Amino acid sequence: MYFNATPTNMTELLVACLAVVAIIMLLRKRYDSNIPLLFYSLAVMFTNGADRPVQPLILYGGLGFCLLLRFEFMGKGISNVVAFMANAGLVAMIVSMMSDVLA
Repeated sequence: MYFNATPTNMTELLVACLAVVAIIMLLRKRYDSNIPLLFYSLAVMFTNGADRPVQPLILYGGLGFCLLLRFEFMGKGISNVVAFMANAGLVAMIVSMMSDVLA
């Protein structure tokens, strides 16, 4: 593993740090926070602009779970499952982005 401090790598690290903040917000059960949606919008723009592809299933699946989490009429059990899947999607995005940075 080697880190090369290029502007693209530093930008990708900042986007990954926003994903960590989004995970913290979801772990605190602040499901009405817009930070996960902000992360996914930046991730979509970054992956399209920097030609660093992320597997679409991870990207759009995680985005779908974060959007689904915004609904307030779900029960407690369903909300916990959806929150877990949203966190898993964010972690998968972090792993995918960090593998590009440290390659």
